[in-house]
Amino acid sequence: MNYTVLPGPDLPQMSNDGYINSTELLNDGGVIVEINAYPTAKPGDYINLYWDGRFSASQYIDDPDQFSWPWTVIIAAGEAPDGPHQAYYTVTDVAQNPSASPISPAVVDRNHTEGLPPPRFPDANVNNVITYNSVIANSGTHIHVPFTSGIFAIGNTAYVYWRELDSYGNTVPGSEVNFTHIIESKDMSNGFEVLVPAPYITLIQTFATAQAWYSIVPPDDEAQSSQNATVTVDMTGTASYPAPYIPAGNDGWIDCSEIMADGIEVTVPGNSQFVAGGLVTVFWQGFDASGASLPDAGFQLSHTLSANDVLQGFSITVPTEFILPIGIGYADAWYQASAPSVPGFSAVKTVEVDSEHCTLLPAPVFPDALDDGVIDSAEVEADSGTTMTISYPDMRAGDIVTAFWFGYNSSPASPLPDTSWTQTRTLTSQEAQAQQALFHIATAFITPIGNGYAQGRYQVMFENGGIASSASQTAAVNVHEAQQLQMSCSTGAPWFDPTVYVRPMNQVTLSGPPGADVILSLPDSSDAFFYPDGTNVTTLRLDETGRGAIQVYCFSTGGITVYAWMLTNPAVNATANMAFTEWLNGNGELKQYGFSTGAIADGKSLCSVYLKTDPSTQAQQARLVLQDPTSARIITSGTQQAWVDISLYHAGSFDVIDSAPEVVNFTLSLPDYSSAYAVGSLTFSLFSALQHL
Repeated sequence: MNYTVLPGPDLPQMSNDGYINSTELLNDGGVIVEINAYPTAKPGDYINLYWDGRFSASQYIDDPDQFSWPWTVIIAAGEAPDGPHQAYYTVTDVAQNPSASPISPAVVDRNHTEGLPPPRFPDANVNNVITYNSVIANSGTHIHVPFTSGIFAIGNTAYVYWRELDSYGNTVPGSEVNFTHIIESKDMSNGFEVLVPAPYITLIQTFATAQAWYSIVPPDDEAQSSQNATVTVDMTGTASYPAPYIPAGNDGWIDCSEIMADGIEVTVPGNSQFVAGGLVTVFWQGFDASGASLPDAGFQLSHTLSANDVLQGFSITVPTEFILPIGIGYADAWYQASAPSVPGFSAVKTVEVDSEHCTLLPAPVFPDALDDGVIDSAEVEADSGTTMTISYPDMRAGDIVTAFWFGYNSSPASPLPDTSWTQTRTLTSQEAQAQQALFHIATAFITPIGNGYAQGRYQVMFENGGIASSASQTAAVNVHEAQQLQMSCSTGAPWFDPTVYVRPMNQVTLSGPPGADVILSLPDSSDAFFYPDGTNVTTLRLDETGRGAIQVYCFSTGGITVYAWMLTNPAVNATANMAFTEWLNGNGELKQYGFSTGAIADGKSLCSVYLKTDPSTQAQQARLVLQDPTSARIITSGTQQAWVDISLYHAGSFDVIDSAPEVVNFTLSLPDYSSAYAVGSLTFSLFSALQHL
């Protein structure tokens, strides 16, 4: 599973004061949740938004460049009672790889009266400052909620909130956290305390202001809120590190199939503030479904950094014995760096856990294939598609079901373009009563299969907690397929300077009928040419798999449109765009660099990295390192690391391939002579669009 980093959703009503009041709910029709364009957005992405763990809305992204971002969803006020809430989203790409965003906390407090006394910070010093040493000594910092007669009653619910503000008054991302406390008899004289874990405090590297407040909700009555308490946070001399990765939880969940015998991998990314020989301690803490910390699910492991760890990061394994006690709940992971690295904590990575639903659910059924095992043209025409029937034990209203379908010819490991279909919905009471749900796959996702196969499966997020996946079902498909041609271009290569001994190029990749001759054309007005022809019109014959590729270089910057059509049938055509850019400024003797990105993830198409050094440099070699986790490889070495000789011409290039759609981070350096380096990202994807007649 490739790991994808998504930004969390935005809650604009929270930006001014940290909560959403009744006026905002009334004026805006509910809670506004916004999902902004994310770096890996591709045509065919399917986005699901979840509010408090419940499916709220979905959106198909046909073209992320043309889509009107942000995607905005209004959560009805009735779905947002007073108290803390959570919003997150998932993205399923056309290859049906799921990824989940971080959770964005929301706070609803309709009548924020500030009538209760403010909380206190007992760990702050006499100057009302929380220091890094204090955070280390207390494993965070405490918030004390004072006793107030009349509102304190045994069984009442108290919510305590914390957030940090930067020098501009904006909330520091990742610093918001809340706590739920049920008032007990021991709280009835001195109040109670909650502990804010260290990672929510250390996200600022110098000074920040932290706010805390609380609300108490009596049964069947309105919440009463406190005044804000503020404290200065001084993290001078520390670093704020990014959250670790949990590759098995890329979709937001760790389920039984992912809890291996040895446990779960947690990856700490490389960081320039790490120092070889320094200690990094990775923490894992499990919680039950109510949010209660589980002592038997707490684990930590210290790791001494090597020089390679500084650059590429490292992974540790959380043993299974610290995962299984969670049952159905969630886990937090973070890490702490100690000197000689710049000391500090990372942000927190949260992942849902289900170690109980360990049996595959029954495979879906294709009724059209029950008689002969084949979905044929007549059946597809009669139904305007085909039906997938889903049934599993104890189906309940409120279960969230996501169904998947794709087509292939010889192997399900090689899905056919434009056959990927995904749909998520919440089961109704009628479906629960019938113990059956019907999903309809439209004709457009079936006809590109031609004579081949389709595979269907589904996943269930249970209304009463947990997640499970089904077995897969395969059916033969026999439908007529129109001739079709696909084209995709990598983009971003620097312009070609003939005085530099390297030729930056973008790549055109085609897919169509095997053996077909395809004419490709570049605009006459452009400075772009096909390589190695040196012309702006060329003919390419697709191989026995229907694939073809050619490279393009350009003597100037700007956008280029590539046109392609079949020689024997010009009506079957495609267009795609690429761009050539200025060289990027490096640092030190790594004078300039650039790269092409957006290649097809077929194990053949190229993303490339280029560099130029200062002519006076004595550096002999340049090195490119691809950062884990990735399946990408550099062609010259077949690994994630390669060198190129730059001693004579002071320039060089690296070609990278990948068989999985993902974003690949890289570091380019001159390690044998200079400390200069540059970083960037290469994107590999599936075909983005299908043009055919």
